[in-house]
Amino acid sequence: MEVVPAGIEPATQGFSVLRPKASNAALGPLFASFTFWETAKETEMFTEVKISVSQDLSKRGFIYFYLNGKRYKKYCGKKFSLDIHPNTLKTYQERLSSLKQLAYEATKAIENGWLPLELVKIKQNETKASVSLKQAITDVLNEKLSSNLSRLYKRDLESVGAALFNYLPSKLLDTNTSEIKEIDVEGFLNQFKSSGTYYMGKRKTTNVFFSELVRKKLLTENPIKNTRPMKRVAKLHEVYSKKQLKNALNYLEEHYPNLHLCCLLTYGCFLRPHQEIRLLKKKHVDADLNKIVLASSENKSRRVRTSVVPEYIKEQLKSRLDKMNSPECNLLSGSLHTYNESYLNTQWSRAKEKMVR
Repeated sequence: MEVVPAGIEPATQGFSVLRPKASNAALGPLFASFTFWETAKETEMFTEVKISVSQDLSKRGFIYFYLNGKRYKKYCGKKFSLDIHPNTLKTYQERLSSLKQLAYEATKAIENGWLPLELVKIKQNETKASVSLKQAITDVLNEKLSSNLSRLYKRDLESVGAALFNYLPSKLLDTNTSEIKEIDVEGFLNQFKSSGTYYMGKRKTTNVFFSELVRKKLLTENPIKNTRPMKRVAKLHEVYSKKQLKNALNYLEEHYPNLHLCCLLTYGCFLRPHQEIRLLKKKHVDADLNKIVLASSENKSRRVRTSVVPEYIKEQLKSRLDKMNSPECNLLSGSLHTYNESYLNTQWSRAKEKMVR
């Protein structure tokens, strides 16, 4: 077996620019002690990549080097994402040339930060250990806030994130994520036990943060998992009789026409009141009033949605659409202005109070 230092032979002089200046002694006998150096991007110490190849082609050739004191052998370029396979070649010179190319590419890869899988895992563990709980939660929150999620959902996340920072002691927030325990999270959630619905809502939102930390492998287990849930107290919602429903719709049509139209579109076209009906424009209704079409960005399912318009709604739509000049006119306001997200809730609260009287 012949050992060839990849950067010494005239055929491989191009390698010398990848190595630091070395003394003549360092370039001496083939088995002289290796000279270590530190790369610009990593703190790992590695030696000059060398080639081991034999005239006997039944024996596989390889390159080898030391990284952080451990010897590594590579028979092909697979680990460096390279299509270099020296041992498939049929002559000694071809194999030697291919190994030299592999040694050159390996040197470049190591200098650019390549690491064996075992060292990558060590690096990842060191990174995890260096991430504080506060930073990890902040990162999750920022990722969610920059995502295409509803405003109310983002508001809840911000609220729970701020509450976590206020409740957890600074010492715990500044330590590694793995230091948080179930008792810490349970104590935090106990603040919200005024009702089962309120508690479970906060528990669900808090779970978003810790499930993300588990997914990122910053936690081995979600501390929310073993916290005790609370039962929601169910409320009985009585169904309107046909007579009551008719009276309610007649009242809304006369005093709250926007609420009346919202009811018709909700139950007739299955549209969502606050994020679909409130934002409906003239352009969403086709010329024949047969259907309402929402783009993927305009509805919760994130798919193009088409709703068929029943006959009893067409007349209501026509009377409104005939008064609108621009396709951008809002269906409820009748202008380019759009009502705020609480508009329908406020309208219903006022209407309900008067109808109950």
